[in-house]
Amino acid sequence: MASSAGTRPIALVTGANKGIGFEIARGCAAAGFHVVLAARDAARGQQAALQLGCDLVLLDLNDEASIRTCADEIAKRYGGVDVLVNNASMAYKHADQTPWVQKTRTTVVTNYFGTAAVFQALAPLVKNGGKIITVASMSGHLSVIPNNALRQEFASAETSLTVERLSQLMAQFVQDVAACTSLSAAPGPDWPHLQKGWPNHAYGVSKMGQVALTKIYARQLAARGISVNCLCPGSVCTDMNPRGPLTPAQGADTAVWLACHPHPPTGQFFKNRQVVAW
Repeated sequence: MASSAGTRPIALVTGANKGIGFEIARGCAAAGFHVVLAARDAARGQQAALQLGCDLVLLDLNDEASIRTCADEIAKRYGGVDVLVNNASMAYKHADQTPWVQKTRTTVVTNYFGTAAVFQALAPLVKNGGKIITVASMSGHLSVIPNNALRQEFASAETSLTVERLSQLMAQFVQDVAACTSLSAAPGPDWPHLQKGWPNHAYGVSKMGQVALTKIYARQLAARGISVNCLCPGSVCTDMNPRGPLTPAQGADTAVWLACHPHPPTGQFFKNRQVVAW
């Protein structure tokens, strides 16, 4: 599905066939953007795109070829985008009995390494003066890390941490968790990763990685006038969090606000349209 963007700015929203991503796409379209909806599931993506009157591209965070193909398609169709919204993520439900070692690997590979691959492939296609917005979480606050030295290394994303080193840290977390051979769905108090300073919070670490990516790319893309920010949408009622008190539209509000902001700051973490401490 493709259409002419004309003179409208282009916003690419990942994971946009439902939930918060769908509402971000809807809000951006209402604000005058030509929206390109990225989704993993072709049928659901097509349905959402038809509903919103948006274009569709396929994108799977767990498939590097899919990410490259998406970038090639965006470059071919539009030349570039004005706004990139990294919304696609995953989370296991609390009752899921998948072994925690496996849940940790899948969560970090999808939320961190998948998002990092999207940054690498699509940041060059964001136009000078454009915006990159990532839907993170307060679960990714630095306070999730109990070890001070490790916490400070993540905090150096503000000043000196590189994507390469960040990816090494994220891979180390997965490796340290995998050192336990237990098939338990939840980690125990004697698991070896705890001795290395990591928390029992795979989703939180994956989201902390997204915040750190934001900080690093904000430094790298400043010369091109590109603002790079992330946000916590709050506790939103979605498939991932069915008990959340907020609606998807409420969760999408800050992302749409940042997309429309004429002169946003960069390298910041937002909640409810306000900068919050990381």
